[in-house]
Amino acid sequence: MDQNIEYNRNFSLPAAYQFLQDNGLGDKAIEIKTSSDKFKSYSSTLRRAKIIVLVKEKNLFDRFADEVWPSGKTKKGISRTRFFEHLCQRFLDDQEGIIQDDDDESEEESPVEETQFAYEDDLRNYLANNLRIIEDGLKLYVSDSGEKGIEFLIPNTQRRIDILAIDRNNVFVVIELKVSRGYERTIGQALYYRNMIKDVFKTGRVRVIIIARELSEELRKGTEDQSDFQLFEYQLSLTLNKI
Repeated sequence: MDQNIEYNRNFSLPAAYQFLQDNGLGDKAIEIKTSSDKFKSYSSTLRRAKIIVLVKEKNLFDRFADEVWPSGKTKKGISRTRFFEHLCQRFLDDQEGIIQDDDDESEEESPVEETQFAYEDDLRNYLANNLRIIEDGLKLYVSDSGEKGIEFLIPNTQRRIDILAIDRNNVFVVIELKVSRGYERTIGQALYYRNMIKDVFKTGRVRVIIIARELSEELRKGTEDQSDFQLFEYQLSLTLNKI
């Protein structure tokens, strides 16, 4: 990879649509282009996010980067790609974010939010590799093919579970991470994930653990009679070792 590539955080939508057309995905290109979907302040960025998710699903990302978005292979581009993927995930998780709006190529994006997505990646990966912090005996799910339960893709959907684990009693555990505040709507998301895992793995019990920097009172109240739900608030600390 050429480290001297000038970084461009966005790629050309017309060029991306043409790429999809050239690779047998013309119908998807039209669907994305004509969609009125919007999430928060994102409309054209959401289109780009959908394209990134699509080309990754079709194993076309490397070709897409070569032909449309060389920046996608840079260090910043890899972080930006994760942002696009997370944006799509949040859009799917929060359908209330859909409103009618015209495409606006000049829309403003929050650098704080993009940084927050990257921070959530780091926090999720740390917890996935240190599950004992959450509960003794908890281990990361690994499929027969070696797929790990980090950002576990629920079969036949575009939904990803932050961490899928198994406890000491071989019960599946859905771990949902909120890098800032956990609200009551997280309950619906977690219930959906729990029931999908029940269906996929033909099991009668699946636990849920929700971890957030701060838990809303509504979330606490909404889960207090759910015996298989556990809530955690996390705190970060820094230790310096003199050299």
